[in-house]
This record gives sequence, structure tokens and C-alpha cells, in this order.
Amino acid sequence: MKDYYKILGVPDNAPQDDIKNAFRKLAFQYHPDKNPGNEKEAGIKFKEISEAYAVLGDSVKRKQYDLSGKGMYAGADFGNFSQQDIFRDSFANQAVYTDMASMFRQAGLRFDDDFLNSTFFNGQNVVFHTFNYGGGGSPQNANPASAIPATAFGTGIGGKATRFVIKKLFGVDLSPAKNLDAVTEIRLKAKEAARGLEKEVNVKRDGVKKKLIVKIPAGIQSGTRIRLKGMGKQEDGRSGDLYVRVRVF
Repeated sequence: MKDYYKILGVPDNAPQDDIKNAFRKLAFQYHPDKNPGNEKEAGIKFKEISEAYAVLGDSVKRKQYDLSGKGMYAGADFGNFSQQDIFRDSFANQAVYTDMASMFRQAGLRFDDDFLNSTFFNGQNVVFHTFNYGGGGSPQNANPASAIPATAFGTGIGGKATRFVIKKLFGVDLSPAKNLDAVTEIRLKAKEAARGLEKEVNVKRDGVKKKLIVKIPAGIQSGTRIRLKGMGKQEDGRSGDLYVRVRVF
């Protein structure tokens, strides 16, 4: 079983601020961008540190970890959460994602969805921080659960447990289904991204091409995906979501 306290170099009674500071120090030290020529080895250590912080940095998960004898998130039968389950659950939390992304961005280090997918998810196409646009077209904050495709959790015990928890907490059913989601891309100049604007996106609905006006929030970051609910592929009366990926150049 993994000792997350030992990995971060803190005692098991350490305050949350000490845990965050320990993670920050180690994460900067082992971030692949800080280790040119040794990215693979550093990446392994970076994942281990991030896994420990994903559990201990969350007061609820930390309490569960302590009460279960360091087993729930460390390979024991109780819960059977894999490393990727832990990362998905952590990065699906918008506050956690934003805080970590800001921390690394200020240090000039990558933490966008391309980096996360390649570092933590073996190149899988997992969606992270998104802006959720409802049927009325006005921007809302994304429900953390709805920002991840159902198939991303897998079909094993860990995936089922994660989907069950998400459904109980948020009322969102993430049971695997045929993927009807679609992805398109919008390219913005840096000035456009900084000030925000409206862009047209072409979609096909019931066999007819239509144009949607997407409001791009000011200060949007490259790699962010904007979710257009119900605007993806259609089949048997069901519609997937359309993810508009923003590229800033």
C-alpha cells in the first residue's frame, strides 16, 4: 500500500496548508518541463506526487484514507480505486483544476489538457475544465461531473464505483453508452482570447446545417473546451454534446 504522507514528506497530522506546500515544492521539482532529458523518470515521480496530493489535499478523501488504514485509495479491496480513477475525480473538480492550472501556469509550466492526457491518462481523450453552455446559449459553470465523458471511467469495478459516487453526489448518470459526442476547434488570436468575443460554429441538426453563435469568455486559455449541450451527433432520438476546443495562437 502506498504511504501518501511519506511520498509528500509530511507527518500524518500535517495541516492542509503544509500538505499543499509540500506538493507545490515537489511538483515544481519533478515537473517534466523542469527535467529536460529526464522527462520519463520525472513524469513517474510527478504522477506519484500528484496522486498523493489528490487524496491528501482533499479533506474528505484524506479522512476516508486515514479511516480505512491507508487502503481505500492505495490498492485495497475497499473501493478499488485505480490511480487514473483518483486523477479523474480530482481534475473533474473545477476548483482543484483551476487552482493547480494557475499554480503551474504562473511558474511557466504546462498543465493544459494535452499535458494531463499524455502524463496521467496515457494519451486518452479525457475532457477536463469546460464551460457549459445550456440550451439558452448563456454561459454557466460546468457541473464537474458533466465535464467528463462517461466512457472515460472504464467498465471495471473502479469505474462503476466512480460513476455510482458521481450519480449520488450530482444526480448525473455516467453509465457507458454509445458515444455521440463530437469535437470541433476554434482558433483565436491572443488578443481575441484576451478580450472575448462571439464565434460561429457550424453543426448539422436533423440533416440540416445550422450556425451557432458561441460566446467566448474573456481571458480563455488555449486548450479549454466549451461544451454545447445536445449539439453533438444524433441517433435514435438521442443527442450527444459538442465540445468546441479553443486554440490560441
